[in-house]
Amino acid sequence: MIKPRLTEEQRRALAQSHGLLEVDEDGRKYVLMSMEVYRDMMGVGTDAELSASLEAIQEGLADIDAGRTRPFRDVLAELENE
Repeated sequence: MIKPRLTEEQRRALAQSHGLLEVDEDGRKYVLMSMEVYRDMMGVGTDAELSASLEAIQEGLADIDAGRTRPFRDVLAELENE
């Protein structure tokens, strides 16, 4: 398992931007945020809520990889017909 580390420049930038930083590197955009900002945005205050949230994200990504998804427009059209 890779265990990335922040550079000192990233630490300073996060501190200056209140824990939320957008990074544009070679045309690819990334978001770097503190755990506090993430928890606040996701509404996961406890460790159990955070664990459940991350597990749900991993399950969703696995569904995408396995092709167990449908386009949103199809779902919306189905709901409109009901």
